[in-house]
Amino acid sequence: MISLMNKHQFNVIFFLVLLLPFSPLSYAFLIAQTVKTVHGNHPSLSSDIEKHIDDLPLFGLNFEGLDYYGDEEVDKIPLVLSYPFINKFKVANIKQPDSNQYIDLDGDQLDFLSTANDIAMSWYYTNAQNKLVQFTPKTTDTFCSLAQSKIVGPYKVKLAADLLLFSKFGDPDANEYPNELISAHPGKTYSILKEAGVCYAKPVLLPTAATASAANQWDKKNGFLTQSVSESDKNFPTTGFYGAQFDLLLNQQELASNYDWKIVQGSELTTLKLNPSLNKITVAFDTDDAKDTGKAWQYVIGSGTGYKVIVQGHNKTTNYNLNYVFTLTKWFSGYNKTNIGMPKATIDTAPNIAKGCKTLDGHYRISYPDEVSNATSKVVGTRVVFTREIGTLLGEWGDPSQTAYPNSWAPATTQSTLYKRIWLYDPNKKAYCDLHTYNAIYHCSAETDRKAGVCTAVPESDTN
Repeated sequence: MISLMNKHQFNVIFFLVLLLPFSPLSYAFLIAQTVKTVHGNHPSLSSDIEKHIDDLPLFGLNFEGLDYYGDEEVDKIPLVLSYPFINKFKVANIKQPDSNQYIDLDGDQLDFLSTANDIAMSWYYTNAQNKLVQFTPKTTDTFCSLAQSKIVGPYKVKLAADLLLFSKFGDPDANEYPNELISAHPGKTYSILKEAGVCYAKPVLLPTAATASAANQWDKKNGFLTQSVSESDKNFPTTGFYGAQFDLLLNQQELASNYDWKIVQGSELTTLKLNPSLNKITVAFDTDDAKDTGKAWQYVIGSGTGYKVIVQGHNKTTNYNLNYVFTLTKWFSGYNKTNIGMPKATIDTAPNIAKGCKTLDGHYRISYPDEVSNATSKVVGTRVVFTREIGTLLGEWGDPSQTAYPNSWAPATTQSTLYKRIWLYDPNKKAYCDLHTYNAIYHCSAETDRKAGVCTAVPESDTN
């Protein structure tokens, strides 16, 4: 244990100091300070805290610059499953006890609580025998990659350090943990993640010309990486349309059948298609309300807050619930009202497509380039290629087809490439441009051909 200087030792030194030559004013000041000394007991943490000193919520974690203390706060850490995590976690400074956690029988005030040494942080996974096994995560490890390597959850972090507690005026004015009465070493073990859960959300992977991702959100083999386990506005998709669908990929896809799956929130527009033999979970926008452009507009745009969806898997063995959450903030539709829900695309001139969008129930207009892809942000010449990013229609959904997205506005396999070229309106250039869904090319040229079109749901205040 660490030897501490108590108030008696301090007063001996103080008396020797008094023998030194000081002015009367200086003596008066020093005497005034000694008057405040409170003789009695060691300062201490509350009895409840001392009984559970090895489960002390004053130990905390820092995640991406924010401190989290106690199980309730740590449970709210916005984890990212498919990205390296170890460098995001740091040890937080020891938290100071509040009035219910600090006790001094003599009424002395708390000065501060500190650690006697650096706080040690250790990581653990759970083996097949349900035992915790210590390990050191590599800088490249993700929770998904760990689970795929059979290093599975629950994942836990243990924090530990001996403590020093000081009061302001007491004699003695210090205590330490462990001590003669408390033999347990202070620490705290936090449960970080029970299961890795959904690692990817997979729409169609085509076109092959658009496999890059400037924001590192896309994996060309598996689709979009899960951005957060709790923040719905960060995950794919943020855009939707009738007929769109995507698969949820777990860290080990064969585990999908271990769960009972359901839509907890968002069933007005969303359904689940389950294929137990393939361990496949497909999320689809194929309800009657999703087909109705007026109702879809109200859910996504008219609400003013977007449309949140929670897909939940209930583990049949552990009773643990894993969620995949996302929020739609944009909704799209084909322009031809009579063709909605039919397994084919239609084509027309750009002005006629713009007029068709205006006739849809709800509030729609012809789509702008930056709503459909990020190609416009990289214009150098007249032909650019979009990348796969969260936030735009084709950036999220890729090359639409009836195979990928049944009964949507996308073309059937028998339809020509004209049906895979989409008219868009660029408000900056005040011109119609087109985007090729099959090779990701976007360009503006003086064309009057008949092509496909898509409409964006907009607020009522949008009069364009």
